[in-house]
Amino acid sequence: MSNPIEEQRLIIDELYLIVKRSCPSEATSARCRFEYDHGYEDGSESVGEAFYFTKNGESISAALDYAVAFPVMDLVPQLHAKMKAHTGGDWDAFTLFINEDGSVTTKFEYPDQNQLN
Repeated sequence: MSNPIEEQRLIIDELYLIVKRSCPSEATSARCRFEYDHGYEDGSESVGEAFYFTKNGESISAALDYAVAFPVMDLVPQLHAKMKAHTGGDWDAFTLFINEDGSVTTKFEYPDQNQLN
């Protein structure tokens, strides 16, 4: 029997490696916001990303390295499906942070959060 939290962690690890490999060697930190829109009437879905890395104290917008980034289109919907099945959460975006100390954190955004603020 599989562990849903471990399955989610493995997908996040794959996304981390894509972000890490997209950074220049001099980068000290990075973040990538992945958007997942699955609410189209025709049943289609889309995945978007906004990638930034920090170099010499400056935040630089860049594109993920498409030589390694092509799995993103499958990984983000897989992560969404696994998390929704496990917790019922229906997020529409999340940001993966690679911090200066090398640690990785994530922040998930849920559509109903915007209405509460």
